[in-house]
Amino acid sequence: MTYASLQTLKANRWKSAAKFVTLFVAAAMAAAILGGEPFHSMSYSQAKALGDNCIACHQKQNGVEIKLYSNSTHAQSGVACNSCHGGDSSAADKKRAHGANLIARPDANNILTMCGNCHSAQLAMFKTGRHFPERRGAPRLDCAQCHGAHTVGALNREFSFVYFCAGCHGLEYLPALPTEFQQMLALSDDLKDALRAIKDAGREPSNEVIQRRKEIRRLMSEIVHPTDLQGALQKIPQILKLGEALKQMIGREEGAPSKSVSKK
Repeated sequence: MTYASLQTLKANRWKSAAKFVTLFVAAAMAAAILGGEPFHSMSYSQAKALGDNCIACHQKQNGVEIKLYSNSTHAQSGVACNSCHGGDSSAADKKRAHGANLIARPDANNILTMCGNCHSAQLAMFKTGRHFPERRGAPRLDCAQCHGAHTVGALNREFSFVYFCAGCHGLEYLPALPTEFQQMLALSDDLKDALRAIKDAGREPSNEVIQRRKEIRRLMSEIVHPTDLQGALQKIPQILKLGEALKQMIGREEGAPSKSVSKK
């Protein structure tokens, strides 16, 4: 086989892998959301009262996007449909509502721009990583493929970052993540479950717990977004240490012993 034909074969394999990754991630995100907590979708009258005609109109149709969005971090934070998609949410007429700047079905580049409008630091890091290769035609990820689109932050009880990332890493063309990296992902799962246990008990986590959790998430994002594998091996031990201390604090608030990260 010639060098040129070998390169063509590799490129075709990567294209096939990219399609598989996209389908797998989409299926995993859908399963994680649709198999989780019951939806608390905003009603048509509630949306009209808030003056959000995007929700009011789409709720009268199939309402699927609204159900997904209603449980998301964006909905809880007041990030409206037009904040990402554009358009005029105050317009009752479809033509005006779907104005000149509407992006109804964003492609990968649109998604990066939309998310980067608010999350500029994360986008800048992401563009330096292996998930965003400079070579045109190479497989790329976008924000929604990992974080979801309408479902941002609304993970169900069974969702696991360890298994989610392993849906690509460890399959045919990608090696498995290092043990330390898997331990960091397991920590994220443990903290998610521990915080949920507090809420299941009818309490809210303290502000200190929330702030410490945010700091750990920030440190993790500085590894994951730029896919900084070498830096990760140096930073993860400190993240795990902070995480174990936080789990102890959560355990005291929950009134139960905390679970340690299992060593691989």
